[in-house]
Amino acid sequence: MRVGLSPVIVGLVTLAMGCGASATEPMPPTGGSAKGRPHPVKVELIAEHASVLPGGNTRVGVHFELEEDWHIYAKTPGDAGLPTSIEWTGSAGTTFWPVEWPDPQEFLDPGNIRTFGYSGAVTLASVVKAPRTAKAGTSLPIRAKVKWLACHDICIPGAADLELALPVADTQPVPSTHSELFAQVAP
Repeated sequence: MRVGLSPVIVGLVTLAMGCGASATEPMPPTGGSAKGRPHPVKVELIAEHASVLPGGNTRVGVHFELEEDWHIYAKTPGDAGLPTSIEWTGSAGTTFWPVEWPDPQEFLDPGNIRTFGYSGAVTLASVVKAPRTAKAGTSLPIRAKVKWLACHDICIPGAADLELALPVADTQPVPSTHSELFAQVAP
């Protein structure tokens, strides 16, 4: 019996060989890649509102800014690629809803591999619910462990550990300076 590699595995191996770094090596979001060139993706942890009520909800998101002609992958990446992932954590009693994924674009990667993802800029968001015990005047710590694969002619893995201190207030929250970035993501 002859065992061969599937086209998806061959595509992933081919993509990884052009990376210059292992998939497990953390890549600085605004720093350089293993070969010394700047990473083509910048990430930032943002909130839809400037504060949150005790027991209240808002959305938090990871905003990706990609250099021209680069893309990252969607939850379902297609024939190859790796899905972008966000792992949320916060203080005890903080809950996060699943990541909201905007409609992806379709790409034709080298080797006629059809994939789905995002180029330019995209925000991947989740609803966060503050604990009822959160006290006004304190901050709710939000952390996101993010991993992605950025591709153009080559692919470069990226990772970032992001943190945000979201103020807890007893007044109705107002939109943050980043609120317009959540418009592309269905609430």
